[in-house]
Amino acid sequence: MTVLLSLMAAILSVGIFYLTDLYTVWYWYFLPVLMFIPLYWISFLALVLVAAFIGLFVSKKKPVEKPNAFFYTVTVAAIRQVMRFLRIKVRVTGEEKLPDSTYVAVYNHRSMIDPFVLMTKMPARRIVMISKPENEKIPVVGKYMHMSGYLTIDRKSPMKARSTVEKSAAWIREGIASVAISPEGTRSKDGTLLPFRAAPFSTARKAASPIAVVTMRNTEKVMKRFPFRSTVIELHIVGTVMPEQFDSMNSFELSAYVRDMMLKDLDQVDAHPPKKNTDKAEE
Repeated sequence: MTVLLSLMAAILSVGIFYLTDLYTVWYWYFLPVLMFIPLYWISFLALVLVAAFIGLFVSKKKPVEKPNAFFYTVTVAAIRQVMRFLRIKVRVTGEEKLPDSTYVAVYNHRSMIDPFVLMTKMPARRIVMISKPENEKIPVVGKYMHMSGYLTIDRKSPMKARSTVEKSAAWIREGIASVAISPEGTRSKDGTLLPFRAAPFSTARKAASPIAVVTMRNTEKVMKRFPFRSTVIELHIVGTVMPEQFDSMNSFELSAYVRDMMLKDLDQVDAHPPKKNTDKAEE
């Protein structure tokens, strides 16, 4: 999308320059350069409107059997532009620790920016998020999330929660997509790890897939620094827990094991020690 937007901005700036006959006066020669950046973002907004129009014909009531390639590509491309606008830079480390197959990625949740970083920077052919149902109600965005394979988990309905776990596990087993989900289930306001839920570990068990343990730093600083400062986000792949490692563990033990990996990497003392109380709806 960056190439397309740059091309559109260049054509528009040069077109305006020539159509207004400004090229006949030498001191206006710098104008196309000045117009490029605003026209770049105007072009982006134009594409957003086109995307919104296409979204009018999408129904969120129809279940998605697998991520739609077109909507997924458009969504990721749009997210990249939003991250560029917010002046976000991402430093990824630990890629060598990831498996070659699809996997479940678990991460610490600090900001609404977290899914943006994972979808655009996590080394995977395709990675989809599991989020709360309310996110699909966002105008336009919700429809693209739905078609891109975002899965919602409704903890108020055990049946729906199990269905989400089953579908995400099937996508992983079949190599359709890797799945990212925060075990905390919600954002941590102070950055400390909140109590973990069972869904990520139930998904990994059902899919017999590796668990990629991921930590992120500085995502909560983006909106505080924008627009005057850029933010460098640290995405660290701590390690991968293979199925043969957790076959003999129960859900509580597996959760505690992964939690310990995150705490050590974040250099935190556990402010919310886990209790033996997993979410049965997600088991």
